[in-house]
Amino acid sequence: MMKKLRISSDFNLCYRTTEGISEYIKEGLLFFKENGFDAANFGMGMLDLLSDGWQELVEKAVIDSNEIGVKFEICHLPFLGGGGMKDAEYMSIFDKKMYNSIDAAVLLGAKYAVVHPNAPTVPMIDYDAKAQYDSVMKHLAPYAEYASKVGLDIVIENMRVIHGMRHSHRYCQTPEELCEVADALGIGVCWDFGHANISGVKQSEGLAYVGKRLKVLHVNDNTGIDDDHVAPFMGSVDWRDAMHGLALCEFDGLFNYEIKVHRQPASTRVSFAKYLVDVANELMTYIK
Repeated sequence: MMKKLRISSDFNLCYRTTEGISEYIKEGLLFFKENGFDAANFGMGMLDLLSDGWQELVEKAVIDSNEIGVKFEICHLPFLGGGGMKDAEYMSIFDKKMYNSIDAAVLLGAKYAVVHPNAPTVPMIDYDAKAQYDSVMKHLAPYAEYASKVGLDIVIENMRVIHGMRHSHRYCQTPEELCEVADALGIGVCWDFGHANISGVKQSEGLAYVGKRLKVLHVNDNTGIDDDHVAPFMGSVDWRDAMHGLALCEFDGLFNYEIKVHRQPASTRVSFAKYLVDVANELMTYIK
């Protein structure tokens, strides 16, 4: 018997016809409802978390969510650009965004919020695993502590290497490093299939190692070179092996898409969304 998972996606799947963020969120919720999606993944990049007024936007979004019947079950918290942690002023601003985004996720009623370890890709000749671990823990521990205090479950996402940087490594690209940090922080894991593919991780083995820590999926494909975020079957991910991995860890959360659709014209968005639902249902037949 097919294991049926509920389906969700980022809001970028909906073509934006308005400058107003509240109207866009409502459009997205209606789009999901009408095209076979069960829940929404709320990217905090949609909010101006450094200005007054974001709370009102979130409250309006919750009202629309309740009326439409599509919940914000996953959020993606902000993540750093390269080298940002060395700039005190930048980090002060980033901290404000992070703490406000955690508060926003709670207001939205999200079950999980995804964080990046924000580890750089480092040439192996300069790589120090302990230093990278310490840096990741120092960066994430305050956010994890605050999220726990306000009742939000955060999860850490597996990373990928940067193509072209030979003999390099990025902390949390392996299941072992990912779970080491997750366990130390007392949080769960988000598994990005595309990131694992680029990093050369066999999906079923990685997911088996993650096991019950797995709480969130980022479903996307690529050719193993760049982080393309295309739909499944349009890259080189072995989806039968990947779905077998979900069976091994007995995953029962959302089948959550993270797909780049910025080049999709408005006229194809509905058919593409329905295609993604068909793909999700096909992939679910492989969960065994």
